[in-house]
Amino acid sequence: MRGNPILQVAVLLAAIGLTGLLVAAVLDNARQADPAAPVTGGEPPSSPAVPTLLTLTLSAPAKSITFTEASGRVITIPTGTELEIEEEIELTIRNATWTAALTIAWQDPTAHRFLRLDFEPDKLKSAHLLLDFTGDANNHPIEANFDPSR
Repeated sequence: MRGNPILQVAVLLAAIGLTGLLVAAVLDNARQADPAAPVTGGEPPSSPAVPTLLTLTLSAPAKSITFTEASGRVITIPTGTELEIEEEIELTIRNATWTAALTIAWQDPTAHRFLRLDFEPDKLKSAHLLLDFTGDANNHPIEANFDPSR
């Protein structure tokens, strides 16, 4: 390139500055034109009943599994000989937390047993619980936290 090097640098800096202003204007317009994507920060849906995929992993077959929510609603999980059960359920979630009382009856309640619960609610953070039992459990309190900040 020929010419004065100071003039070349000045033209290059002006071109970079104009390009930056153009990019900033385009990004600002794009941000203003997209109100359909509000930033919620992981807030729970307005309805307290949230569709959730619940996966239960059992150490042994169970005769019955029920959850009694704080509202009194009872969720019964079908059982059989399977050690892993997937069930689509609705949870009543308040303040990104679900609480319930678990009642489980094992087919053989004499041995030490465990139960893993994996909750995958729609539009919320997943939660996992591992519970240890020495036999059947009646009204065992459980809590799942779906708050992404915790």
